Amino acid sequence: MNQILNNVETAQHQALLFLLNYLKQKDYHFTAITPLSHQRILDRNKNIKDITLRDIFGWNLAFAETDLESSLFTILKENQLIHFQEGYWFSNVRVASLEDQLFIHSSFPTVQQNAVFFGPDTYRFVYHLKQYLSDKPQPFKRGLELCCGTSAAAISMAKHYPDFNEIMVADLNPKALSYSKINASFADLNNITPVYSNLFSNIEGRFDLIFANPPYLIDADQRQYRHGGNMLDGNELSFNIVKQGMQRLNPLGCLFLYTGVAIRPNGNPFLEELKKLLTPYSNIKWSYEEIDPDVFGEELEQPAYQHIERIALVLVMLEMKS
Repeated sequence: MNQILNNVETAQHQALLFLLNYLKQKDYHFTAITPLSHQRILDRNKNIKDITLRDIFGWNLAFAETDLESSLFTILKENQLIHFQEGYWFSNVRVASLEDQLFIHSSFPTVQQNAVFFGPDTYRFVYHLKQYLSDKPQPFKRGLELCCGTSAAAISMAKHYPDFNEIMVADLNPKALSYSKINASFADLNNITPVYSNLFSNIEGRFDLIFANPPYLIDADQRQYRHGGNMLDGNELSFNIVKQGMQRLNPLGCLFLYTGVAIRPNGNPFLEELKKLLTPYSNIKWSYEEIDPDVFGEELEQPAYQHIERIALVLVMLEMKS
């Protein structure tokens, strides 16, 4: 049975690589946006007639068999990467672009427990990480991306900084690791190593660079890509990344955390806990920077956020002194 499952997974991997190469040859580009904005576009385009590749694999619109080249349609159907519903076909995956790369991620809506999300945070995370590293003179040899999702950040780092011998990408979601493997293979990178791990539980050694864009919301359905834990107003996971990660940095190593922080009217518990954690360490230089004061405003309507005033995007950066 395991061999059959492995064969199916291998065939699906090859089919997804075929899809990515096909889209690349067609000069496919698609920017993934927030779920609410995505739904608005779907509502607007329900009756669209001239279906494009972006409609099928970006917007996840319904399509007819004749909207795809027969060879591509056959491969996707045989490998269960499309499904038939109410007289139309739908893709089971989406493809987003970032810089000159394409990335497989989950279909819309991302309501499944094991959904692999790609959206505005992905673009912001990669941008700010590159900005942060642009003035770092030392070469990074060993890196780690936690809560990797599609591994878009790790792949971008590997492309821009060829000194990396290895970048491990860790996640609790097997589908995320599967998509990461496909995305890294498509990017022609052999120094990306997917690892199933709850933060550092299955990871050994120290790193020159640890970076993460973890889940940071209190999600009633506790979807893996959204739920950041019940403690610290959804920032339990973010705090643990700093707490555990600081112990896994090499001399002159860096930790870069991009996260959302729930701000109360009377303060910022996440930042207060960071200060308690980091202030005693004279060998660590760290900073906290708010880069957007107000995101995910719709979450403030949820019961878990009735004591929260706003959700801000922040960067937490640690550097070990020599």
